[in-house]
Amino acid sequence: MRKPNFSIVIVAAAAFAVTLGPAAAQAGPGHAPFERLCAERGGPTHHPELADRLAEHLDLNDAQKAAFKEFHEERRKSLEAAKATLCANKPDLSSFEARLVFGQNFLEARLNALKAENPKLIAFYNSLDARQKAKFDRFRERHGRE
Repeated sequence: MRKPNFSIVIVAAAAFAVTLGPAAAQAGPGHAPFERLCAERGGPTHHPELADRLAEHLDLNDAQKAAFKEFHEERRKSLEAAKATLCANKPDLSSFEARLVFGQNFLEARLNALKAENPKLIAFYNSLDARQKAKFDRFRERHGRE
């Protein structure tokens, strides 16, 4: 598993801040970043349908299924906690500074979620044999993950 390059994080933060610009806020409640993120059914998700497809594709044994379930349960909880933190109070996104602060809070919440879920993902990954690891890596590449 590769660690993200810090410059990529900076570019992502800048891109996220740009999406929080006045035009996005004026596009209406269905298009504003806060509303998308904090919608009842929107925002970060752990994609259980992808998890089911991946588990089936890898042909997991019982111990691997348990490790995979632990990872997904931690992912679900960490994403819910991140969403709850970000969505507790609607931010004022009318200024550039406020949008940057919201972007920073978003990235910090996502980082905290990753810190919580990564040990479970690493434990699951380490339980795979070489053939399963190769399948896992190809699956993640096809779905835009590193």
